[in-house]
Amino acid sequence: MRFVILGLAFSAALFAQQPNTVQASVSISQSITTGNAVFNIQFLDAGSATTVDSAVGALSSAGVAASQLSNVSVSISQGFVVTTYTFTTPVPAGQFTAMRDKLIAIQRTLSNSNSQALGWSTVFVPTDDEVSSALQAAMPALLNLAKQRAGTLAQAMNATLGAVVSLSAPTIVPSGPALSVSLSATYSVTPAQ
Repeated sequence: MRFVILGLAFSAALFAQQPNTVQASVSISQSITTGNAVFNIQFLDAGSATTVDSAVGALSSAGVAASQLSNVSVSISQGFVVTTYTFTTPVPAGQFTAMRDKLIAIQRTLSNSNSQALGWSTVFVPTDDEVSSALQAAMPALLNLAKQRAGTLAQAMNATLGAVVSLSAPTIVPSGPALSVSLSATYSVTPAQ
């Protein structure tokens, strides 16, 4: 009898510790329309007469200017002195494709050169207004998606979904020409009897 009472007490303790909430973390993507694409363009030249002017000259068809020079480094590679000029060029998001195509064309013209090369990378920087607009546009869809996912979790637990207990602050992360907006929502649940 003593073991039965201990077993019932243990079962009651386990039942009391069952979770009474579910949490759903969700994310959606919002397009950037007015931010800037910041191009970091690396022009490598193993020529002996390389200068900032020659680097700018090679990149001029892409609209790169000497005022956008952010770094110059010199190294030795396979017996050649290699000078790398890095230009940081902000471009409106709507002009990203045109800038990318200009840089690809320059890469192709340099592919026949043994002494010059071009590399580039981009990061998108949204404006503050764009971040605010993206957040406002995303919130209704995020909350709806979180409720759907929490409802699925509650159903799997054989419980009824209740009200929102807590909501995390939204996180906004630039991701290419878009913003990823995410949040977590915790809902109360009522186990089925």
